[in-house]
Amino acid sequence: MTVLWIVLGVLLLAVLLFLFLIRPRRRRDTSHLEGIAYAHRGYHAAPDIPENSLAAFRRAVESGYGVELDVQLTRDGQMVVFHDGSLLRMCGVDKRVCDLSYDELQACSLGNTREKIPLFSQVLQVLGGVPLICEIKTYRSNTDLSVCEKVAPLLEQYPGPVCMESFNPLCVRWFKKHCPGMVRGQLSMDFSRDSGGQNPVVGFCLTHLLINVLGRPDFVAYCHLDTRAVGFRVCRKLFSPMLAAWTIRTPQEQQQAERIFDAVIFEGYPAPKGKADP
Repeated sequence: MTVLWIVLGVLLLAVLLFLFLIRPRRRRDTSHLEGIAYAHRGYHAAPDIPENSLAAFRRAVESGYGVELDVQLTRDGQMVVFHDGSLLRMCGVDKRVCDLSYDELQACSLGNTREKIPLFSQVLQVLGGVPLICEIKTYRSNTDLSVCEKVAPLLEQYPGPVCMESFNPLCVRWFKKHCPGMVRGQLSMDFSRDSGGQNPVVGFCLTHLLINVLGRPDFVAYCHLDTRAVGFRVCRKLFSPMLAAWTIRTPQEQQQAERIFDAVIFEGYPAPKGKADP
């Protein structure tokens, strides 16, 4: 009997610890960011308009969508909007963005177009004030959070609805400490399906949102294909944070995602609703 009580006690403690770890921030008003279709890396559903280009962001604004984009630092500390750590996929150059200066990056073109890798400040001028989800990348090092220090003032001055998100929970924690008024989000997915090069332990913690304890995010941005993950399901059911779905690629996927998620990040098709006023 004593052994049974010990086992039950251990199980209860494990459950309480699990809930403590995955708990997001107590929900605050995020209505200004909800019900919106965010164009993933800009609205780039055309061969001559590559992702994360000024042309893609202009097209998103003209179409009335919100925007999701990616920010990282160059070798000389410039904030550029570019998704991958390497230039290979988008520019055909096998070098890392963080190893080159901004001037050196200007020798590269996005895809087979004349579009160049833009500065974050240039993109913000184009966006003007449409709802913005800013994903922060830390390719230099997961512990080098200098990009947060540089991005934060621009986000705080942005004239429209804005929030930050990152796969790196240390970035989310940085904003919790230094910009508590900024809406912050934890990005994740089921890393057992695609490790993405993650350490298995780190991948498990990210998958089940055990890292929420670090940044206490306002919202969770989760891969819409992975909603059966235990951590996501429990977090959603018990704590009801704002949820953003990525990446939606068809109207059918959007319709299904909107049953669960409060906002969608889409690409490759004209989203049928959720348009935002600048």
